[in-house]
Amino acid sequence: MWYTAAILGLAGSLHCAGMCSPLMLAVARVQPFAATKVVYNSGRVLVYALMGALAASAGSVFNLAAYQQVISLALGLGLLLIAVGWWRKIQVPGVSGAARWLTVLIKRPFAHFLSRKSYAATFVLGMLTGLLPCGLTLMALTYTFVLPGAREGVFFMILFGLGTWPVMVGMTALFGRFANRLGWVRAHALAIALSLSAILLISRGIQGVGSRAGHVVAGSSDVPVCLP
Repeated sequence: MWYTAAILGLAGSLHCAGMCSPLMLAVARVQPFAATKVVYNSGRVLVYALMGALAASAGSVFNLAAYQQVISLALGLGLLLIAVGWWRKIQVPGVSGAARWLTVLIKRPFAHFLSRKSYAATFVLGMLTGLLPCGLTLMALTYTFVLPGAREGVFFMILFGLGTWPVMVGMTALFGRFANRLGWVRAHALAIALSLSAILLISRGIQGVGSRAGHVVAGSSDVPVCLP
């Protein structure tokens, strides 16, 4: 399941280029460009790791790992529906409003720290960016609910965050130019990532159910039979 985290981050890189690169460019104006990108994105990945720890801990408390096949199927189908809604530009009632409210709430401290020219402020800006409502991040968090514990949740979300680094740290301008030529792909990057993740989740759930059924059938031959 670990490779899924990196693939998810890489698959959503074009989405990150469109949504987060403007923030990165604004932050880069107050500090040397290369160092700022590393500090800024380190803060962002730290928040991902903390959220992964919380989500995985919640999942372990409610023993969701015992139902991971069913949860994988449910999450996969849910993500597939969200992907279809994204393709069709359908807004989910309540969700869009909540996302806008959270974004406005974060904008004020973001503007405050943006005016401070220090690496500490840049790190905080990265953390604030990690808190912004993002379908890609929420999608990654859904995986962590079925992980055994907080450590696994942290590791998963770190891998996810590092998967976005090729765009956010090393090649923002290059990917931006490439994405502009492929405008349709960039506009639908999140839907593509959602669809791929949904397929992975559904496949994992089906395989888990199938192997579980096979285990039950195989074990049925071990039931003792009382002979007269």
